[in-house]
Amino acid sequence: MVRGGAGRAAGAMGRFHHRRGAAPRHRLKRMSFMEKPSRDILVLALGQALTSTVVSLLTSVSSLSGAYLAPERSLSTLPVTATVLGALLMIYPASMLMGRMGRRSGFMFKAGIGVLGGVVCCLGLWAQSFATLILGAFLLGIFSSFGQYYRFAAIDAARTPEERTSAVSIVTGAGVAGGVTGPFLGGQFAGALSGVPYAGAFAALAAVCVLLALSQMWLSTGLGKHADAPGASGRLDLRSDFAKASALCAIGFAVMTLVMNATPISLQMCGFGVQMSAQVLQVHFALMYLPSLFNPTLVRWFGLRGLVAAGIAISAAGCLMTLLPTQSYAVYMAELALSGIGWNFIFNGGTLLLANTYPASLRVKAQGINSLVVYSANVLASFGAGAFMAFYGWQVVNAVCLPLLAVAALVLRSGQESARKAYSRGA
Repeated sequence: MVRGGAGRAAGAMGRFHHRRGAAPRHRLKRMSFMEKPSRDILVLALGQALTSTVVSLLTSVSSLSGAYLAPERSLSTLPVTATVLGALLMIYPASMLMGRMGRRSGFMFKAGIGVLGGVVCCLGLWAQSFATLILGAFLLGIFSSFGQYYRFAAIDAARTPEERTSAVSIVTGAGVAGGVTGPFLGGQFAGALSGVPYAGAFAALAAVCVLLALSQMWLSTGLGKHADAPGASGRLDLRSDFAKASALCAIGFAVMTLVMNATPISLQMCGFGVQMSAQVLQVHFALMYLPSLFNPTLVRWFGLRGLVAAGIAISAAGCLMTLLPTQSYAVYMAELALSGIGWNFIFNGGTLLLANTYPASLRVKAQGINSLVVYSANVLASFGAGAFMAFYGWQVVNAVCLPLLAVAALVLRSGQESARKAYSRGA
């Protein structure tokens, strides 16, 4: 890993092992929150808010519109599947594209695809064409794939390494606005076009994408424009700290997705209505993003590893609440609240750990691979949640999460141990 030289060994520790007190005292104040965020960070935050609005709006009407047009009930979730496939196929190429074009062009291209996808879905509903609806949903999956890169764009926009935590917190924290606005727009506009259910919601989605395109025009043209160096090695060491940080992000996302996707089914089985289910999920969505506002202070106090460790513990606590004798509405609310907070700490902490684990020459490839790994874990967990609920139930879903969180804890510990050994060899 590091051969000789205490200075180089100390540098290796910085890749994955963020120690409390490692930064000089005069830097700690800057790490809490940047006094004046740059224009790019504010524009990215607005882009994240509008993107999460589109995604949550789509989530609220996609399966319903599928059920409206599907020739058979079993095919009603095909639009959701098409969106997932579109995102999975495009998520790695999206990183390559933005590496060459820059974040500004990439996010504006994404917004254009979103407008097209919304219009195609609207036309599919108007023409009563299920195939057209699926095509539009696939295009919206391509749109969604670009949204995975706002966290990396925030790192690009940070003026100094010390500002990265604040930049990621501001941008990801803005997603809470979309988590509330999207379902509201879906409910308000689903019946706006007389005689064509849900078409109005997709028209509203297209309008939000127009606003997104206009907002991203204010990004700096050179932001994120950095293709991998031609002479650089094309491989990333899968035994490296890059792989460990990617594993943390993937596990954090998988655990959250398992719990979140199983929740509506479990609530229904317990006799809770749709409105109560929506309230539980709204709290969950809010707490997936709100803690980002406090992450800079938490990182200053406990370090990045401490933030991830707290996320693992909080997620595990939520899963263990299924052992309570009764699963009341308040218990579900607490479980999903803890799941949201845990995801935020693990995913954002893992993203910031990841930022120091690859050379600049492989930045585009590393971010693409990380996003592909994370989204693949998300897809597997999404399908797994339904299967576990169908055959085993809510308690088993949460029980499956515990060994995954244990693996995350081991990965986090191994990162600390490898850094400690490197430091010892170099001392």
